[in-house]
Amino acid sequence: VADAPAGDRARPGGGAASPASQRLLFVFRQVWDGIWSLKNDRTIGVLILNTLVTNMLVYPLGSIVFPVIFKAIPDGAIEQEGSSVSQALMGIQRVVGINKEKAWMNYAALVSLGGVIGPFLSSAAVYAVQALASRRPERINWIGLNFGIAGQVVTLVWLVGALRFMQSFSAGMRILVLFVVWGAMTALNNVTTIYFNAHTQQRLSRSERGRFIANILTLFTLANSIGSLMYGWALALGGLDLQIARSTQLLLAALVFRVAVLVCIRLDRKGLETILLKKA
Repeated sequence: VADAPAGDRARPGGGAASPASQRLLFVFRQVWDGIWSLKNDRTIGVLILNTLVTNMLVYPLGSIVFPVIFKAIPDGAIEQEGSSVSQALMGIQRVVGINKEKAWMNYAALVSLGGVIGPFLSSAAVYAVQALASRRPERINWIGLNFGIAGQVVTLVWLVGALRFMQSFSAGMRILVLFVVWGAMTALNNVTTIYFNAHTQQRLSRSERGRFIANILTLFTLANSIGSLMYGWALALGGLDLQIARSTQLLLAALVFRVAVLVCIRLDRKGLETILLKKA
């Protein structure tokens, strides 16, 4: 009997490698090769890490942590509160047609609305960057990246503070604070993405860019899945106070990393030369 192909032989301690695990290893190898090909441009590598932090430690909040916070708000609490904040929130719900089956779903939808408004706010931020760069247009990408990442740091500080003191807020104030912070954070994330894309268009050829986009999208999807697992762990045990405290610790890790990214961008003089636009 002929020997089985090497890929189909049983491995010690288990059966043959499954097609799913082989595909997963192939994906990781492709992503790793794509990232390693960028070793000559440290700025792109740093920006990839910054976006990984966003996908792993920031965006899962909206789908995992916020609903837990809103479920702790008793039904009818907003209506009974009678404050100007609660009245404004109910007015927004009526205007945009938010009418979910359960109250906490309405609150989550309101905060998600802040995320929808964020990209529109980022357009105003881009105009501000263009105004700042009007005297030195070759620095527009560098100014835009610094503006965006510094804004990400500031909004992350706001979000950490909001979670830290969440239990001391009224029901309406919890929703309003998260609505404002989430909208501002989305806007600054979008600004960073705009100038990240502008930098990669300048540095990568069309063929390289196609492979680059495919690789980082895969990487960001994996990062989001890992982040969801991490926040799932943070919410697995204890009461709401402990769950929020653990989630805040994860956000603090993101904040430290993001400050490091900003410092790297500002102090890397060689990287600055790659970001500057070439004069015609």
